[in-house]
Parts: sequence; structure tokens; C-alpha cells
Amino acid sequence: MEIIDRKLGCALLEPRIIHDNRGWFQVPFSIEDINALGLSFNSVFQLNHSKTDVKGIVRGPNYQIRPYNQAKIVRIIKGAAYSVGIDIDRESDTFGMAVGFLLTEENKRLMYIPNTYAHGFTVLEDNTELEYLTDNRYSYDHAKSVWYADDSIIDVNIGACHRELMHLLF
Repeated sequence: MEIIDRKLGCALLEPRIIHDNRGWFQVPFSIEDINALGLSFNSVFQLNHSKTDVKGIVRGPNYQIRPYNQAKIVRIIKGAAYSVGIDIDRESDTFGMAVGFLLTEENKRLMYIPNTYAHGFTVLEDNTELEYLTDNRYSYDHAKSVWYADDSIIDVNIGACHRELMHLLF
């Protein structure tokens, strides 16, 4: 596994894929690999899986407050999505800034999102399935969200907010 792009605290990861005459094999996640890359993800607490039926749907951005804040490793099982991390740490120099990466079934890439970030995604194909590992439990009482069209959230990839990206895509 290697980091192929890193912006703010998020990273786009590419797992090693081994091809042979039967097809391919990959290890999409290894705590040892993540730690070797200098990312903070000490344990897997749970695996989450979501399916979105219609392209154009925005899910999130969501996060949890302490003590249940979560780092995430996100990947697409089926379809495609633009996955976004937003720095929500008020003490950070990049507070309110966002970064996104294209994750698809074909590219098999993963996105690392630190536990001080909110995460959301825009679905780019019908019937998209997203799977993500978290390093802490889900807590309904600690779950929060950010309005995806908040003009103060700047996407460093395109110099505009996530809402503007939505207008470009759909």
C-alpha cells in the first residue's frame, strides 16, 4: 500500500493488487501498513457498509464528538463516489477546509480520514456501495453533521465549496 496523494490530514491510498490468470487479489487494509505510512489508525472497531440507490445523493458530512470521534478508512465496493474530508478541529490551521478524492470500484483506492475530520460523499453512479472501517464505535448521542453546502467549507481540490462541485457534476 502506498499514499498516492495527501492533502490536509487526508490521504488517498492505493493498495497493491496482484494479478494472475484467475483474476486478482488485494489486501485493502492492514493496520501495519497504515502505521508504516505514518497515519493514525490504531485499531478497527467496526466495519460500516452503505448503499445509495440514486447518483447525485450527498451523504454527510458526518462526524462524532469526543470521546467517540472516529478515524476512517473508506473504499467503494460498487460504483463511484467523490469522498470528502473536512477539518473540523477549531485549533487547526486548516479548520473548515475540505479535500476530496474520487473513489471507484475500478480504481480500488481508499481514503484515510483523521478523527478530527467530518466525512461525506457524493454518489456518482446509481447503486453505489461504500464500506468504511472506523477506529471507534458509533454513538448516536455523539453523532453530528455539517451542512454540505456551507459556503465556508473550501474544497482545496477545486478552490470552491462542495456545493459547487455538485453543480459541476450534475
